[in-house]
Amino acid sequence: MTSLAGSSGIPAWALAGGLALLAVLLTGPVSALLARAHWPSRSPRAALVLWQAVCLGAGLSLVGAGVVIAVEPLGHNLATALITAGRSLLLDGTWPAAVQGWRLAAGIASAVIAAVLFSVLVRSAVLTVRRRRAHRQVLDLLTRPSVRAAPAGTGPAATTHERDAVLAGAVDVSILDDDRALAYTVPGWHSRIVLTAGLVTLLRADELTGVIEHERAHLRSRHDLVALPFQAWAVTLGRIPGVRAARAAAAGLIEMLADDAAVTRMASAPGGPDRRRILAGALARVALAGGAEVEPDAEPAGSPVAADHGPGPAGPSGVAGRVQRLLQERPPARSTAVLTYAVALVLVATPTVLLVIGWR
Repeated sequence: MTSLAGSSGIPAWALAGGLALLAVLLTGPVSALLARAHWPSRSPRAALVLWQAVCLGAGLSLVGAGVVIAVEPLGHNLATALITAGRSLLLDGTWPAAVQGWRLAAGIASAVIAAVLFSVLVRSAVLTVRRRRAHRQVLDLLTRPSVRAAPAGTGPAATTHERDAVLAGAVDVSILDDDRALAYTVPGWHSRIVLTAGLVTLLRADELTGVIEHERAHLRSRHDLVALPFQAWAVTLGRIPGVRAARAAAAGLIEMLADDAAVTRMASAPGGPDRRRILAGALARVALAGGAEVEPDAEPAGSPVAADHGPGPAGPSGVAGRVQRLLQERPPARSTAVLTYAVALVLVATPTVLLVIGWR
């Protein structure tokens, strides 16, 4: 490939090939290794940012590779090439003659990939909003105020009274008459925290506090918006192993973040270590009772007991891994987090900077 501008830089064929290779590496071995790693449990927020960067970097690299092939004859970088193409379309009313045949096909393929990724995200967001609205309407008919959560005779009087005291102050919680031990959130302008009667009668008052704070953390941090891109692209690109790994890992990391927030905000519970044991006990108790992940509108930010997303039954982001993480109380790996943020920045910036620097 030769450039009209003849600038000094990376050869266009090498740039396109490098971007394509980067996309393959990010969606393949990099995602596989990151999904098996255990360090994210110590720095879940940084790990989640890294997963976002891996997905975004892979998409930018794949689209960028096709764009380089398509517009390479029009300039020495993306900006000059687009200016040349725009001038030809606006002034001459014709598509640049240099972009024909296989170059045009590469450009169209890149545009289609970008359009599919964006349209799937938008469509998923619209459908999610509609499902949440319908779900809230159903909940308004089927749930009851939290102050009436614990039916009489479901446990010792003191235990029932303590649960009632917890739920009396939880005006944002609704109770669903269901014997299963489930909890989930319905995010949005009129958000809901839904607990089943089975969950309420299963847990002690302090454990119930931990579960409620866990669900509130999902709503405060809008974890549904964080998870939406992973879910949307998994629907369309679920055959790609890296996309499936990204969705599963993101769901587990989001649950870890909610666990940490719940422990921090359990002000009425005893000291720090006890708070972690209380929440770990709630997770284990619900899991042993057969509690499962509830995804009313395909959102992972739902239940205090997340599906096991780790490499095995005791994976780092599964229920057993989360319980172990809470009991170990290992301090955050600050140096690892800083390095992770730096790597995430590099992954997103690399394809962008290469397109700006250009080719020769």
